[in-house]
Amino acid sequence: MANVCVTGASRGIGHGFARAYLANGDTVVAAVRNPESDGVRALVDEYADRCIPVRMDVSDADSVERAAAELEAKLDTLDLLINNAGVTRPPDEERIDDIRIDDVNEVFGVNTLGPLRVSQRLFPLLRRSRSARVVMISSNAGSISSQGGGRGVPYCVSKAALNMLTKLLSFHCRAENVAIAAIHPGWVRTDMAGPGGALSVEESVSSMMKVIEKLGTDGPVYVDYRGNDMPW
Repeated sequence: MANVCVTGASRGIGHGFARAYLANGDTVVAAVRNPESDGVRALVDEYADRCIPVRMDVSDADSVERAAAELEAKLDTLDLLINNAGVTRPPDEERIDDIRIDDVNEVFGVNTLGPLRVSQRLFPLLRRSRSARVVMISSNAGSISSQGGGRGVPYCVSKAALNMLTKLLSFHCRAENVAIAAIHPGWVRTDMAGPGGALSVEESVSSMMKVIEKLGTDGPVYVDYRGNDMPW
């Protein structure tokens, strides 16, 4: 059985990953801003022996440091890190004047720098695994070649940068026998994406787990939830 860390595990796709890996018999670290949230408490109530709630705000370096130190005291290795925690803002820009720099900074700090902070700090635990994997939950919104409009600047920019980060980290990870990939989960029915999504959380997570299981250090680096290459 594996040791898995999922950021943003209190709801949505992160909660779906945590529940699925717990049901699979794995030990799951639910890294969240509020370990007392209903979603995390439900996981702990059902899987008290294998669910480890940890307070972590991925946008705060000190919070990531404290969480990592706590994990190092509890785990010998980490086999899978899923950088899922993310935020967005309404894609309501009608003109260039509507782009809010504060929003760009905040979303970038969570969606791009957050995964970098967490991956860096937890890499010592990943190094100890025989088959470590790092997953960045990306989006088709991060595909530069697929964009057809000018809205959603904070989110799109953050995910495009996350894709580049994943590509760059892949060279470092490959040298240490750690697989890494950015995965577009599809349009999923979550609080963030809205109720009109084509996929349920369970459908998306189940498909992504199959993709994750097959990841190797030779790539691919940017794929969708079915394992198909995504356009950069």
